[in-house]
Amino acid sequence: MLNNLHDIAILARKKYREEFKSTDVILPEVFKEAFGTYLRNNSMDVSYSIYTATVTSSQNKIMYIPNQWFVAASYMVPYISEIIKYKNAAEEIVDGILANGKNKKEYFTYMKNGASDAAIKELRKSAKQYFRRQQSEHIDGDVENIVDFITDYEWWFGSKTVDRGDYYFSPVLYLLGLVNASQGYVAEIAYLLTTVPELTVTANDLAEGGKRISNSIDTGISANMCAHSVRATGGMNEIVYGAPGTGKSRYLEDKYGKAPLTRRVVFHPEYSYYDFVGVYKPVPVYKKSDEHFATVSGRETGRGEPYIDYCFVPGPFMKVLTEAWLDPQNMHTLLIEEINRADVAAVFGEVFQLLDRDVNGESEYAFEPSEDIKDFLCSIDGMEKYISSGIKIPSNMNIVATMNSADQGVKPMDTAFKRRWNFKYIKTDIKGTICENAVLVYAGRQVYWGRLIELINRKLSNGLLQIDEDKLIGPFFIKPEEIGKKRAIDKLLLYLWDDVLRHSRDSFFNSEVKNFADLSEGFEKSDVLDIFQDPAALNKLFVNVESVIDGEDVVEETETGNEE
Repeated sequence: MLNNLHDIAILARKKYREEFKSTDVILPEVFKEAFGTYLRNNSMDVSYSIYTATVTSSQNKIMYIPNQWFVAASYMVPYISEIIKYKNAAEEIVDGILANGKNKKEYFTYMKNGASDAAIKELRKSAKQYFRRQQSEHIDGDVENIVDFITDYEWWFGSKTVDRGDYYFSPVLYLLGLVNASQGYVAEIAYLLTTVPELTVTANDLAEGGKRISNSIDTGISANMCAHSVRATGGMNEIVYGAPGTGKSRYLEDKYGKAPLTRRVVFHPEYSYYDFVGVYKPVPVYKKSDEHFATVSGRETGRGEPYIDYCFVPGPFMKVLTEAWLDPQNMHTLLIEEINRADVAAVFGEVFQLLDRDVNGESEYAFEPSEDIKDFLCSIDGMEKYISSGIKIPSNMNIVATMNSADQGVKPMDTAFKRRWNFKYIKTDIKGTICENAVLVYAGRQVYWGRLIELINRKLSNGLLQIDEDKLIGPFFIKPEEIGKKRAIDKLLLYLWDDVLRHSRDSFFNSEVKNFADLSEGFEKSDVLDIFQDPAALNKLFVNVESVIDGEDVVEETETGNEE
């Protein structure tokens, strides 16, 4: 039932020392998405740079993590997996011994620090009974292993008694040779990689993924390097939509990553096909010269004598398309922010035809490019063979976008365009988000941001107002670090005043609010949003602490929000 924990520890350390490379790595996208999802489901958050991750705790504290920590932690998965079995068995065995009510912590401490022969004999007897009940095939070996685990901490490189929640920290950091004080989170990562199903990746998955992506960045994408590579599949078209501040951009960034494998572009009413795909236009070139040249403002420039040339200047779509064709191993993504703020039919043009994909993610149909586009693509080493029968989107290229239908002046999309996309709705649910328990002052009291937003959204969507869900307030409408600041609160109030309730202000705000100045100035002093009318709805709104606002004492609030 129990493998030899000492041997597993030695093997894990040996594998780590022989294989781990301390050079920069990039985490695989599938792991980043899973890790980000896990943290956000537990009131935390993470953002990724190329070689680091920034984790924000539920208390809004920041921790910067190099990607090497994740790789190092993954080497400890076999050890953590086994040590969890030991801990579970040890606690069940000791529960049987301490049926008379003795303190478990005192017992583990006593057994660690030199127990009597009688105590060890009693432990061995209880362990044998336990493993018999478990129908172990190696009872004697299991008994000796569990006795060593409880009494000989050097055997498994432990330090803290096994009744503690962080019992695995010290051995993991010792086996990895890391400084405990500054790198303790590595042990927590190792535990998560072992116990969270979505994160059960191996050291090879992390290390190989990082090595593969790092090489493409360090050496540059070239046709020769990738000539014999198998092309990644699964390219898709996805639009993420929802109310303002629901985390649409963060969702896509966590799922598809950042530059250089993801390019981001923002659509706007003046955005055109030529911005998106590319256009033949004049560009400056410079003749080397010893003479001094200056701009119209008088600033000297050392570029040389300027001339005008004409060439094809690619847009973001064409750039990602060529990068994806020439780098078949990696998934490349074009991320479009606010896709419906432009006329998408005009912006996509004939690219619209390419959005139909086969089962692998490659375009089912191709279109014949203009001579300008064709000449540009043929000028890139290795691209000509990919456009010999027309332009297609490769299977390793995603096109993803955010859409906020609550914005004023957005452009409608026709059915033919929308049917070529997968749609994902991001709810306004604030529960479990990093900013749920952030505190701000409202109506003379300290209140929780998450609960305040829930009450506002409930009032908007219920009763006579019946406001559409896409106009409700998302949890990240205000950035977590700005919650409570007046300029941020005014942004929220202006959105409600001008965009959501322009024609129904009297049905929502307090009757004493006559203009926006009354709303802004009264937010911290009175119930301008008129949400105190339903006492039952105020449950857990108020912070259960005593505070002073504007020099006046505020009565401590109970969990139901009523004065004591």
